[in-house]
Amino acid sequence: MIPVYICDDEPKISALLEKLIGEQIMMMERDMGPLQVVDNPLALLELQKKGTVPAIYFLDIDFPGYMNGLELAVKLREYDPRGFIVFITAHNDMMFETFRYRLEALDYIVKGDAPAMAQRVNACLESICERLLHEPDGKAAYCSLKLFDSVRHIPLQNILYFEAIGSRHTLVLHMDDEVLEFNSSLNHFEEKLGEAFWRCHRSFLVNWSRISNVMLKENLVEMDNGERCLLSRKAKAEYSSKMSENKTL
Repeated sequence: MIPVYICDDEPKISALLEKLIGEQIMMMERDMGPLQVVDNPLALLELQKKGTVPAIYFLDIDFPGYMNGLELAVKLREYDPRGFIVFITAHNDMMFETFRYRLEALDYIVKGDAPAMAQRVNACLESICERLLHEPDGKAAYCSLKLFDSVRHIPLQNILYFEAIGSRHTLVLHMDDEVLEFNSSLNHFEEKLGEAFWRCHRSFLVNWSRISNVMLKENLVEMDNGERCLLSRKAKAEYSSKMSENKTL
């Protein structure tokens, strides 16, 4: 199920959107929902932390007393970089602003004409279904991390490796352009992520798809960005055995 959120502080607009979106989801018979409605950005951010990703967001632009819809979308993107954002606005000139914020909005629906809004909502949901249908295997897969009082949903293809440091269950997550430190265990992620990741050493869990070279003589695993992880004797033997099996097939 892909969650759907409506965030608008005008009761008439949010009620209309809830009706239009709910009816279209039922007609399409797609795996969408639950459909949740809130009237301010802070409430949506709290809901997002508890939900799954990717999600669909229908966002108003103006929230007096709060951040605006563009700033809200930036925060939503931190947790859900592959989510689908549709802006509901009284202005029809928002494309430049969303481009400036690098938001990649799916559409801009102008408030007012109910039949026109219905048509655009339907087109958005149809487009989302089409995109999800043709999503390459694994591309939409995420790893969820609890960091203090929030949850980060990180695409697996962005992860290079996990590294255990010290003796207090501290992990360091290495990504393309970011490093995160948090409390957990490699055993937890080894079980959670399955065969897509390899425990090449008691202190390293690496993403198979990001490995560029396994250096058996040096007991190292080189990632595609040049970083290297330790290779244990046990993992080295497992790798050699696996390569031998593949050659015989």
